[in-house]
Amino acid sequence: KLSAGFAAGYRTTMPSDQFALETFDLGYAYAPGRFAIRHLDIDLHRGEVLGLLGRNGAGKTTTVRLLTTLLPPTEGTAVVLGQDVRYGGRALRSRLGVVLQAESLDFVTVERNLTLYAFLWGVPREVAKTRAEEMIELFELGEARRRKPWALSGGERRRFQVARELMHDMEILFLDEPTVGLDAIARRRILRYLKERARHGLSIVFTTHILHEADMLCDRIAVFHLGQLLALDTAEELKRKHAGAREVSVTFTAPPAPEVRAELARELEARGAVLLERVEDLGAPETKVAFLAPHAEEVLPWLSHWAQSHSLELERMSVEEATLEAAFLGMIGDLDPASTDEAKDRDRSSGALPPGRIGGLT
Repeated sequence: KLSAGFAAGYRTTMPSDQFALETFDLGYAYAPGRFAIRHLDIDLHRGEVLGLLGRNGAGKTTTVRLLTTLLPPTEGTAVVLGQDVRYGGRALRSRLGVVLQAESLDFVTVERNLTLYAFLWGVPREVAKTRAEEMIELFELGEARRRKPWALSGGERRRFQVARELMHDMEILFLDEPTVGLDAIARRRILRYLKERARHGLSIVFTTHILHEADMLCDRIAVFHLGQLLALDTAEELKRKHAGAREVSVTFTAPPAPEVRAELARELEARGAVLLERVEDLGAPETKVAFLAPHAEEVLPWLSHWAQSHSLELERMSVEEATLEAAFLGMIGDLDPASTDEAKDRDRSSGALPPGRIGGLT
């Protein structure tokens, strides 16, 4: 639930059309013929959380910088909050929030830093104070509130950086791996808070290497590899399409006859299943079969009907849950762009921003 501080000043001036942003064949070349990102066509709905996934050098951070006007596109363009990123400039940046991986630390205390940052964005003084208290509590900065950011631990500095950006009334929030260095409890609290903000109209673009974070937070996920968009869909659809075979275990209450066991093996294999353990009479009151099925959701109803038609009673059926990690690996295989010189060139070319441009967009 949002605090009174955010309810009092919260701004929902999103465009009236469907999308908060759209890209049109967007690309960025860091050298002639060498692209960090190319032919990118994605969109972001109002109040949606869009995840960007990919290994190092895949183009995620470059995409964030293009969408926030911190890099000029060399191909195509993007329309963010109704404005072309090539011409939006300061007027557009004032409506965005961004947390990048680099740090920008000021020389006043954490508490003062939060309120000053809000003032700079036009948040009324009393609202800013209320928000600062909420951010200090949410990000567990109570013991650090009187310290200066440079004196914080690594995890505290990251929490402070994210908290500071959440002080103002942005319309789209860009977060580039915001939970790096945070423990599991802090990550979960922040993700839940971001989801709540999205329900109140904030659109979020979120990059991460922690796949279960994307699964928990994101409405849709864009998967990048070597500067190209591989897929854009919900986590459930990505898992359904790309996670591959899942392990299915079935336990009968009594061992089936040998000819029935053989028939089951043939039927499963005909449906693309790979048996991990043949149906065997183990001399026990129940018998188990395990197999890998590419479409487990289709095999299970058939298997239940087959058992019934053979007067076999099923005691238990279980299916290994498909994971986003399995889907991700299914899409990109074992390739590692971070190990190539080209990927390292991409990282450097779209590289570090001047310190004054980190945190808020100016």
